[in-house]
Amino acid sequence: MIKVSSLSVFIVISLLLFSACSKVVDKQDSEHLSTAIEKPIGVTLEYNAPKDWEVTNQNGLTVYTAPEHDAAIVIAAIPEADNALAAATSAWKTYQPSFSREVRINAPQAVTGGWEVSREIEYVTSIAEEKLVYAYVFQANNSWQVILLDGKVGTFVKRQAATWGLIESASVKGYTPEDLSERQALSLTPEKVAELVSFVESSANSLDIPGVGIALVENGNVIYEGGVGIKNIHTKEPVDKDTLFMIASNTKGMTTLLLAKLVEMGKLNWDDQVVTHYPDFKLGDEKTTQSVLVKHLVCACTGLPRKDMDWVFNSGPNIPASATFNDLALTAPTSTFGELFQYNNQMAAAAGYVAAHILYPDMEIGAAYDKAMDEYIFAPLKMQDTTFSFAEALTGNVASPHGLDLSGNTQLIKQTATDGFNHTVTPYRPAGAAWSSPSDMIKYVYNELSAGLAPDGTRLYAAEPLLKRREPTVATGAESSYGMGLSNDKVSGIEIVEHGGSMAGYKSNFIAIPTANVGAVILTNSDEGYKLTTPFKRRLIELMYNSELQAENKVQVTVETTQLNAGKLLEEITYPPAPDIINNLADNYYSKELGELAVIKENEDVLLNPGVWETYTGTKASPDGTISLVTIAPFFLGGELVVGEENGLRTLTLLDAQHSYVFSEVTDK
Repeated sequence: MIKVSSLSVFIVISLLLFSACSKVVDKQDSEHLSTAIEKPIGVTLEYNAPKDWEVTNQNGLTVYTAPEHDAAIVIAAIPEADNALAAATSAWKTYQPSFSREVRINAPQAVTGGWEVSREIEYVTSIAEEKLVYAYVFQANNSWQVILLDGKVGTFVKRQAATWGLIESASVKGYTPEDLSERQALSLTPEKVAELVSFVESSANSLDIPGVGIALVENGNVIYEGGVGIKNIHTKEPVDKDTLFMIASNTKGMTTLLLAKLVEMGKLNWDDQVVTHYPDFKLGDEKTTQSVLVKHLVCACTGLPRKDMDWVFNSGPNIPASATFNDLALTAPTSTFGELFQYNNQMAAAAGYVAAHILYPDMEIGAAYDKAMDEYIFAPLKMQDTTFSFAEALTGNVASPHGLDLSGNTQLIKQTATDGFNHTVTPYRPAGAAWSSPSDMIKYVYNELSAGLAPDGTRLYAAEPLLKRREPTVATGAESSYGMGLSNDKVSGIEIVEHGGSMAGYKSNFIAIPTANVGAVILTNSDEGYKLTTPFKRRLIELMYNSELQAENKVQVTVETTQLNAGKLLEEITYPPAPDIINNLADNYYSKELGELAVIKENEDVLLNPGVWETYTGTKASPDGTISLVTIAPFFLGGELVVGEENGLRTLTLLDAQHSYVFSEVTDK
């Protein structure tokens, strides 16, 4: 996935939450398959070209320009270069002769596609530029191929499926990728399970992940449930099969299972207009409101952009569930129906609340949703420990959230029954607020594999609406797509149904391989956990199919990249913050969209506090003269708010992928 470490952490969150989500793009589809210019040495880059982007030839380069005309992907063939950076520089100088940006990070990538070398080079930008500048460099047979990204961050994030689909499909022309589709899956013997668990344990240690919950099911039998590592770096208690983790966006698939149950019961149809079931539902314009069908709430295909900052800054445990619909009423699409993958948490939350309202029309929608999930999902699946209650989760066998601080040390993330960042998702809980354990989650995965049959053969859910959730609606990558609260991926020809989850200090994924009747769950208690979910999936495939060994390399590359990024971030941020900047800050700021933001000065330290969470800050001076406050809490490490002035008032500006939020100083306090 494109890493944007020099940009606001909020953009990073947007991309990470996408990471487990993705109509499959067939690499053999001639309409989208393109190649770079052939060079005498004979190495040619083959890739999936972005559909609907304008393609031109400039000085021998193939240039794809986004429909918005503010972002470009450039393909360059470089016959000779001393190294990856030299190849990238040659490509930039051909594309933009005046190009002179400094390199921020030159990091390795896991080598695939027939390449001998693969590097990702990020260039220095300012957050105020809202610009993404990267080079992806590939080498084989002493010849180099380069993919440049240059343009508006918001456009690349909006069109991330096309962008990443091109990058991840990049291969040497004529290279035959591994194809396991005709290979029979091997049984997960106790020895293979032990190998997988050992891989998780060693990888978690390398990646600074304190604890990991794991569960596996094969042919209807749970063959492993447990964990490695610890629940809390201070108490050192071990993770076990019943340890609760926040599963975040893995809640979405459970919410769509509730919708499937209502379809089975005849209480709604996937193609019903949402307003027929919930008349108060509305979006930023009436035409879009009337166009939204039930299935659109959970397809990530309506054109509505992420709008997470509304709840990150404006939410908490006492905010009503109706906030979901208030947010949506102020949200308009930035692309057309079915055009692009755009992940919107409020839409998924609305799906759960609409279903709950249908079942219990006289109840408050939040309480109705909680009751509906208990009655129709958790109880039938015997997920007895799964809950939406922080108080219940935190008084039991729970894994505490962790993240890395500015120095690269693992720290606990503050979380109590009433306080902490993760409470911000409570009003939007159908999209991501459930707590579950390895033992409970594998029951959910079993249900996906059995298409609704309980272990004793009882049918819990009708197969047709359950399976409907997997049908691809929109592409998210070269061989991945998004359905309804579920993702589809293809690994070396093996079809996988999955979804990931991300909240502060918790990263998770579930995997279902229908053709092998195998499923897996991985739950982690660290922000670093997302770095393990893909290698875990790859290692599982390796053990099942005797495939090419890539998982270990993926981890090693990630460790090196993490160290490079950590060192660069430490170099860029001044902490304690620069006094001349801090002394000029107001004590209180206000944004009409995001509410109040307090600036609390404690000796040399400065905290930002919007209500239910807070973070210490450093300062950063960018080459263009922009000054930023930089958040350094583990769960918000590297987020930037630009210091400025507007209409005579001091301001802090937060830029996420497709929005700009201005906090202005409050003068009457």
